[in-house]
Amino acid sequence: MKKWLIAAGTGVIVLVVGGVVLMTRSSATPAPASRTAQTSKTSARKRKPAATPRLTLAELKHNRKLTYSCIIYYAIKDTKLPRWQEVNDSSVGWQVEHYAKKHPTRYLVWPDRHITDADKNLAPNWFTLSADKVTYDSMIVHSFRKDQTAATTLTHIVTQINADHAMKKVRTMPAKMMVLNHAK
Repeated sequence: MKKWLIAAGTGVIVLVVGGVVLMTRSSATPAPASRTAQTSKTSARKRKPAATPRLTLAELKHNRKLTYSCIIYYAIKDTKLPRWQEVNDSSVGWQVEHYAKKHPTRYLVWPDRHITDADKNLAPNWFTLSADKVTYDSMIVHSFRKDQTAATTLTHIVTQINADHAMKKVRTMPAKMMVLNHAK
């Protein structure tokens, strides 16, 4: 019986010491957050940033600079006209000059929104916009061949920009654009 009491006493001592050790460790580490707090932290990490709204033709009708931005972006990214790469540097922006003496209006696109007349030595790329139809033109430098052209619609341009998820990029372009109107 003595052996049994010694074994029982030793077992109790081990349980008490083990409990004290566990209690000190658990008090040193913070208690786990409640289930709702954990869920909100997890969902906050998983949330996607607000999606950029898709471009629409109605939006372009109310913002000419945004329309020009879409047309220029499409020319750089989706047409196969090499000279349109000359206006690819978005850090310097664009200067768009339009002349309405002829129909349809011709829109000249220069690289650099602050380009001066003295810097305009080479014929620029240009486009026309007639209703929904957009026609791009690009002169071939040092050649007597016909200009390179491409045609599309504003509807197709908007669809392509939305498909490429380039809406945010295109919406930043008007701030870097100077428009000169020679139609008057």
